[in-house]
Amino acid sequence: MSQSFNLYISTSYSPKHLNQSLSKKLGFNWNRIEPHKTTQKAAFTIKASVSDSIPSVLTSDNGAGGVLSSRPQNYASYAAPAVADPSTIEVDAVTEAELKENGFRSTRRTKLICTIGPVTCGAEHLETLAVGGMNVARINMCHGTREWHRELIQRVRRLNEEKGYAVAIMMDTEGSEIHMGDLGGASSAKAEDGEVWTFSVRAFDSPLPKHTINVNYEGFAEDVEVGDELLVDGGMVRFQVIEKIGPDVKCCCTDPGLLLPRANLTFWRDGSLVRERNAMLPTISSKDWLDIDFGIAEGVDFIAISFVKSAEVIKHLKSYIKARARDGDISVIAKIESIDSLKNLEEIIRASDGAMVARGDLGAQIPLEQVPSEQQRIVQICRQLNKPVIVASQFLESMIEYPTPTRAEVADVSEAVRQQSDALMLSGESAMGQYPDKALTVLRSVSLRIEKWWREEKRNEATELPGIALSFSDSISEEICNSAAKLANNLQVDAIFVYTKTGHMASLLSRCRPDCPIFAFTNTTTIRRRLNLQWGLIPFRLSYSDDMESNLNKTFSLLKARGMIKSGDLVIAVSDILQSIQVMNVP
Repeated sequence: MSQSFNLYISTSYSPKHLNQSLSKKLGFNWNRIEPHKTTQKAAFTIKASVSDSIPSVLTSDNGAGGVLSSRPQNYASYAAPAVADPSTIEVDAVTEAELKENGFRSTRRTKLICTIGPVTCGAEHLETLAVGGMNVARINMCHGTREWHRELIQRVRRLNEEKGYAVAIMMDTEGSEIHMGDLGGASSAKAEDGEVWTFSVRAFDSPLPKHTINVNYEGFAEDVEVGDELLVDGGMVRFQVIEKIGPDVKCCCTDPGLLLPRANLTFWRDGSLVRERNAMLPTISSKDWLDIDFGIAEGVDFIAISFVKSAEVIKHLKSYIKARARDGDISVIAKIESIDSLKNLEEIIRASDGAMVARGDLGAQIPLEQVPSEQQRIVQICRQLNKPVIVASQFLESMIEYPTPTRAEVADVSEAVRQQSDALMLSGESAMGQYPDKALTVLRSVSLRIEKWWREEKRNEATELPGIALSFSDSISEEICNSAAKLANNLQVDAIFVYTKTGHMASLLSRCRPDCPIFAFTNTTTIRRRLNLQWGLIPFRLSYSDDMESNLNKTFSLLKARGMIKSGDLVIAVSDILQSIQVMNVP
């Protein structure tokens, strides 16, 4: 059933300009734009119609803005903003400083993840990373004890509480693929060209014999054959099998490099990956289940599952978490790093809460020249399905040892930003590298520069996104967010405000990739942290009500008091409370 509605907009734009900018691009059936005659302020009413009914929402005629509404009302009397305590709103300290110093357009949209290791686990270094732009701290369950990880989680939580950050925590499971042991406690070992190393399933007393590596998979010696090529950590070091002696496999190093504890192992024969036994291993090992229980007990924000082969694994894990977690809202990230993941890609992404392009291990299972195209495909599917996507592995590998990246590495980072990935991740660079702070600075500076270039070129306007709503209510939210993003670009607004209890509408806005930053207001600390993974979102924690008029007054007052916005700034406000959209100048 068709229903008419009005959109009241307070603005200095002319009706002609609005008609050209809005009526052709917003997806609604705009009928006409005419001066708003019920107020002396500069305002216009857009007459339009949509199919089916739209719930009634607040409208405003105070010169500060307007709301999508199914009924006209008199809003001449608009309450003045109440003076609020600035301490009642929580915002990332770095973002607050950036907004004060450089304005809305200075904010970084691409999120940054740092793997925390021995060189960055201290409280001071964690704060340095947070100041440098770290949005998510990743803990890798391949390394360290649970007590070490528990202390690390507590340090991040204290940092958030004491310094006002919203750094989320991602726990990465080890997975049950074939990998090396812990090198007898050594932090690393160097394999030189031509050296012969022994890969063995035998148990050794520490220290290990010289040039000996433990392998976790008992069938390893049976599966490999003389002449096979063995790749360590996605090809960072390569060996060729030269001899088999019972449980031991003798290998000659053909590509020298650094061996790290518990690195993944793959082997190739005649140009093809040998994977028969690998395919039989479970995605989630018995150790992984114990680690998952640990993550649930500690309240991590994300659990990343290694070597996902099917959507069923993700569904089972989400049910397991829902039954055991206190609030049941830990997000599950599927790591795409195997041939099986690629075969079932869309089903896996649909079932998950996000995906990670783990290029190191993926590059060990498919030809290297296929990795860039697969990365772009995964990023595109994730955006279409409204799932955050992380691009990971080997961005700045040289910075583990050197203070400056190669220009090829910078180009790699630029491409991931240009593809508009939600997040970029540092692994060894921040966990064990000599220059973790500088590596993070490179990610941040390159992200800011490529994002600026992208906006200047207006290259995001051509992107068309498919509908993903599963209900009529979701369709309304989706249309509101699509229209809000187009309005923001056409009117060049300073920011989009979204009030969201679940984070869903903030996620929909992020999917649209508008030119301006998105201020996401939620009243839940856990939702705030999880939103910190998604592109363009600046998450705030704010106690608010179902009265949008009151919420806006309170928000304006708090943000103005902290110098983050000023009178005259043009913003768009949307809400999942009343499924509303408003365009306004800050009073």
